[in-house]
Amino acid sequence: MNAIKNKRLLFIIIIIIIVLIIISFSIYVLYKANYKQENKKQDNIEFEGVVNHIVDGDTLDINDNRIRLSLVNTPERGQEGYMEAKKLVQSLCLNKKGEVDIDDGQRRGDRYGREIGVVYCDGINLNKALMENNLAIIYSKYCDISEFSNEEWAKPHCH
Repeated sequence: MNAIKNKRLLFIIIIIIIVLIIISFSIYVLYKANYKQENKKQDNIEFEGVVNHIVDGDTLDINDNRIRLSLVNTPERGQEGYMEAKKLVQSLCLNKKGEVDIDDGQRRGDRYGREIGVVYCDGINLNKALMENNLAIIYSKYCDISEFSNEEWAKPHCH
């Protein structure tokens, strides 16, 4: 009789463990899908390549093409927050796949010859990540011309 009770108890414990594993996996899958949806890149990617150099928090090179992040402005060398912004960009992007959505409102680039746009590093919106981590401010001077001024990461500062 005791052996039967022990087998039943063991069976119930195994079933509970299996159910907990299934629930945990389901939560993980849902979280991952939601995270990807929130950070989903646009279909407007114009070029991609390997991020091979980080200049500072708002400028980087993809396949030796210099890109200035649209609307975001990070501290310059010597200013407080410079290293933190640069390190975030390095950790998210350096030697990883970078994709650029060029800002339609700034197609001619800037005075330094840089392309201006939103950069996705392994699918993560870098402009948004800098804002969410309080490592950048919105360069409101360009809100009126940037196609990205209505994005959730820019809109509160552009309107």
